[in-house]
Amino acid sequence: MKKQAGKLQFLLQLALMFSLLGFYSAVQAQAITVQLQVNNGQLDVTTPGSCKTGQNTRGCVGVAARTRTNINFNLPNETCAGNERWQLGEVTLSTSNKGQPGGIGPIASSDFDADEVSGVVTPVSASGNHILIRDNNSEPYDIWYRVSATCGGNTIYTDPRIENGGQQ
Repeated sequence: MKKQAGKLQFLLQLALMFSLLGFYSAVQAQAITVQLQVNNGQLDVTTPGSCKTGQNTRGCVGVAARTRTNINFNLPNETCAGNERWQLGEVTLSTSNKGQPGGIGPIASSDFDADEVSGVVTPVSASGNHILIRDNNSEPYDIWYRVSATCGGNTIYTDPRIENGGQQ
């Protein structure tokens, strides 16, 4: 009987530990939404920046240390030529502001599930006017993101940055 009570107590303690770990992980998760709009043929970010250092321009995404983050890119249902609608294309990472995408290195590639050479991020989910990506934020670094939107054969871009706080 004591062995069964001891096992039950152990299982209860184990269950409590796993629920506390789950709660801790949930607390550490963060979601950021970046709102986009098409304005005079340009793709603009309307979300205020949340970066802590450097230029905190619209769309600059500050990710706190020890925080895994989902970043949602949203574009309202806007028309271009005729009855066609703007559609979000892809998110591409770059190591420099307004630089050519790609060559991002293994850490950023792993953090964002992006191709190390091209910088193209594999989204968690994507639809016509929504893209969701994940940032695992393993080390402190800045990376620029470029979001594309297409409509009627035209492609437009925006390129703010992400400021990762890392897992320190």
